[in-house]
Amino acid sequence: MKLSDIKGERVFDVIAEIIDPIVSIAEDEDAADLFKPKELPEGMEPWGFFLSRVKRSLPPLVKRHKGEICKIMASLNDVSVEEYTKELTIPKLLSDMTELLTDQEFTAFFK
Repeated sequence: MKLSDIKGERVFDVIAEIIDPIVSIAEDEDAADLFKPKELPEGMEPWGFFLSRVKRSLPPLVKRHKGEICKIMASLNDVSVEEYTKELTIPKLLSDMTELLTDQEFTAFFK
């Protein structure tokens, strides 16, 4: 779920729940770099550029910020962290991370 999908009074709860984990990730330059917009270097293929950024930033993000990621995802999906992690699989995490990486409202926190 994207931030723009959150509606009504739930907006306040979600913002309150995700601010701390977002700040924690934003303070980690290696992890936060994945969310920052970058210009495609001249002569580089877009897919190759994307993969190079994922290769550099995704490992520190998922290794150092597991709890923060789970908190953000649980809040966006309106479930507890325990419920989210209980049902977590590699395909679900990859799908959720892809959705988060393409959420312009979420990545705006890292600008």
